[in-house]
Amino acid sequence: MNFPRRAAQVYGLVAALARTARTAARTALTVLGAATGAGRPPTPVQRFAARRPVLLAVYAGTPIGLVIVLAARPRVRTAADVAFVLANCVLVYCVFALVAYGERARQRLLGRDRRTAERG
Repeated sequence: MNFPRRAAQVYGLVAALARTARTAARTALTVLGAATGAGRPPTPVQRFAARRPVLLAVYAGTPIGLVIVLAARPRVRTAADVAFVLANCVLVYCVFALVAYGERARQRLLGRDRRTAERG
């Protein structure tokens, strides 16, 4: 009955698999980022998105929200329908804001990489 030893072996195997999966995911994200041009300097639109994520969400989400409202208008009958349409509009705003915050993080990381490359 070597249960503790067997549990330690299983735990060691699980930990090794987790390390391998984490390394593979990090490598895949690095390759994907390099393929999509992660090292290039940001465009003016990307700089705007990183500086003003909420404003970007309002500017980009409002036309989509209007389309959602206009498409749902014939079917809206109750307050629950109105709440559902508004929740969808808020979801669109949140998606754009999260993308802008991700762009901010990308630019922060890019700036950090550039500073370390300049120091040599």
